[in-house]
Amino acid sequence: MAAQNDPVHEVALGGINSLPKPPDNRTEDPARRRGRPRVLMANEPRAYREGIAAVISQLRPTVDVETVEPDALDESIKRYVPDMVICSKATETLKGRVRVWVELYPENGAISVANIGGRRMEYTEIQLPDLLSIVDKAEELAKAN
Repeated sequence: MAAQNDPVHEVALGGINSLPKPPDNRTEDPARRRGRPRVLMANEPRAYREGIAAVISQLRPTVDVETVEPDALDESIKRYVPDMVICSKATETLKGRVRVWVELYPENGAISVANIGGRRMEYTEIQLPDLLSIVDKAEELAKAN
């Protein structure tokens, strides 16, 4: 889809019934019992990943943020069972297991892609307020489960 002048474009991927369901084998950890959603960061470059993680942790203290190397994304999704992922390349495991994810500038392109509960959004220049808004939506979806 070609970028328009508008920085955000939505593409419906399916209704609420097409959302991936959280796996039934989630282990109950103390953070989840306190109702803390989890964000997994696996984007490049590392400094960008760590900087975004630090800002999210500071501005959204009720969210647990984990950082991993991008090549460990699939295994980390299985281990941490995140409510949201920010990465450089969306994998099939990610798409099948996580309801909210952001692909930052895939293949060094000009557009970032977000999936928010089955709704695809494209950002020509994603900004920190956009990411924080998506974190907030992931938290809302996590609480709804």
